[in-house]
This record gives sequence, C-alpha cells and structure tokens, in this order.
Amino acid sequence: MVTWVLILSAAIGAVCGIWLHVVVFTILSVVVAAGYLLTAIISGLSLASTALWIVMLSAALCAGYIASHVLRYVIHTRAYKAKRQHSELEAGSKYLHDQQQP
Repeated sequence: MVTWVLILSAAIGAVCGIWLHVVVFTILSVVVAAGYLLTAIISGLSLASTALWIVMLSAALCAGYIASHVLRYVIHTRAYKAKRQHSELEAGSKYLHDQQQP
C-alpha cells in the first residue's frame, strides 16, 4: 500500500510539473501537507508518524516534479540537436570548388 501511495504521489508531482510553476507547486504542496497534518491529528495518529508521512509524500511529489522537468529537458535538447544537425547538412560545403557544378 505504501508503495502505491508514493508512486501515485510521484505521478501527481510529474503531472503538476508539466503545468504548474514551481512557486504554485510549492504552495500547493504546503497546503496539502497542512491538510494531511490536520486530518491526522484529528484522527488521533501520532505526530512522529504524521511527520514521517508528510516528508515521504512531499519527497515523492518533488521527485515527480523534477523527473518531469528532466524529461522535458532531454526531449527539448534532443530535438534541438537533431534540428541543428539537419540544417548543417542542408547548408552544403563552405568551399568554392565543392559548390561548382562539373
């Protein structure tokens, strides 16, 4: 159960990484953590257990957020390199004798 909760939290962080600015994501994470803390205290869970869960869930959210940014960076740089290499091939040679027709 714990594994699925952390995987779901990381997936939510990855989706948030696509659309949300880092400040908005941080505020949202703090609000969710405060809500979880309040709910856990009302439910009678221990403060240490609650703090551990908040740290684990926040770390999973942040890991998903960072992973989505890394993935976007990798995709963007590969596309840029492919575009750059393609344009260099179309540019032709810089030497005059290579450009002349026989």
